[in-house]
Amino acid sequence: MKKLLSLTLALLLLFSFCACTSVGEQEETLNHDDTAPADFTEIRVAVLNGTTGFGIAPLYNDIQNGVDHNMNAKIDFYADATLVAPLVIGGSVDIAAVPTNLAATLYNKTQGEIEVLAVNTLGVLYLIENGDTVKTLSDLVGKTVYLPGSGSNPEYVLKALLELSGLTDKVTLDYTYATPDELTAALASGKASLGVLPEPKVTAAMTKNASLKVAVDFSKEWKSLTGTELVQGCIIARKAFVADHPVAVENFLTAYEASVNKLNSDPDAGAAAVVAAGIAANEALVKNALPRCNITYLVGDEMKSGLTEFWGALFAQVPTSIGGKLPDNGIFG
Repeated sequence: MKKLLSLTLALLLLFSFCACTSVGEQEETLNHDDTAPADFTEIRVAVLNGTTGFGIAPLYNDIQNGVDHNMNAKIDFYADATLVAPLVIGGSVDIAAVPTNLAATLYNKTQGEIEVLAVNTLGVLYLIENGDTVKTLSDLVGKTVYLPGSGSNPEYVLKALLELSGLTDKVTLDYTYATPDELTAALASGKASLGVLPEPKVTAAMTKNASLKVAVDFSKEWKSLTGTELVQGCIIARKAFVADHPVAVENFLTAYEASVNKLNSDPDAGAAAVVAAGIAANEALVKNALPRCNITYLVGDEMKSGLTEFWGALFAQVPTSIGGKLPDNGIFG
């Protein structure tokens, strides 16, 4: 009888131990589940061709190739900001990559219904010279600088830099060439000796004419004069979409940041990704331009201070360039 009782107790203890071990293993599995939450609501993304769209190229190609990034995004590219603005205003897209002055304009036009999620492009503007007479902004006094048309960032940024340097009205601005392509051709042919261009147009012009050089890097000048980064491209979103789908947006931003890092870490693969996405046609040109494109992923206080400084400088020059008034802090969500 005693032997039977002892055997029964032993079996009970063994069962209890196994049961506890099983529960403990289940609890450990649950406590160490690293699977991130998911929201596979489709995110409609509008991106401009050019440097503003470079950072998303690796992510776009991943999506086309079926790579899982724990979110669902439909990315479309557009040739001009005037095509993207109405889509944002009308709610046809949820997230967009746009110039930073357009972000402020859209915030004002929608009465605060959009927010900036991140800065994706720093300064891409450069003063190009056919010659060797200009090394600083002060060397422009008494000279004529050609701009690619009026009413765009090259004009706004140059005017702001001239004012910050005390050179307003001391430099002649010429708008003979209406587009970056026209000015690129004029600089390459020697018809214009000084002009402001964005990358990758800078590289395109210097490839055609070896005597052209970067005379002034606007990003360095801006940082020297303001203490902040020159911020020219950003990611915006509809506030309503962010509120309804915070996990989807966060997962998209995580994938986007990884895409930017992938682009910057390998110029050869990055250039190939940009061409594969249809954003540009020439891999060699993109590769050579990438170091001056300043593709980034900037959030937090540095993003806010950079945007605040930039919008303030543009507003002082041309209030309509940011929609007629400075955005309040609501633009940061």
